[in-house]
Amino acid sequence: MKAVALLSGGLDSTLAIGVILEQGLEVETVNFFTPFCQCNRKKSGCGYEAKRAADRFGVKLKIFNLSIEYMEMIKNPKYGYGRNLNPCIDCRILM
Repeated sequence: MKAVALLSGGLDSTLAIGVILEQGLEVETVNFFTPFCQCNRKKSGCGYEAKRAADRFGVKLKIFNLSIEYMEMIKNPKYGYGRNLNPCIDCRILM
C-alpha cells in the first residue's frame, strides 16, 4: 500500500511519516512553496527541514511551487475571504 503525506519539516508531519512507515506503508511526501514561505530551501527553514526529514526516512519528496496560483487566489478568491482568526477558505482548499 502507498500513502501520500504533507511534509513541512516540522515535528507533527515528521512524526506522522514515521508512524506511516512503521505500519509498513510506502510513503511519498509533498511540500508546497508559496511567496510567503520565508525559508532558504538550501540552508534553512521549512523546505530545507522537509528535505532533511525525507532524506532521513529515505522517502521521495515532491516540492510544488504554488506561487502563481497562490497570488491569483489571494487577489480573486473564489469562495471569499476569511474572517477574524479563520484562514482563507480558498487557501485551505488549495492545500
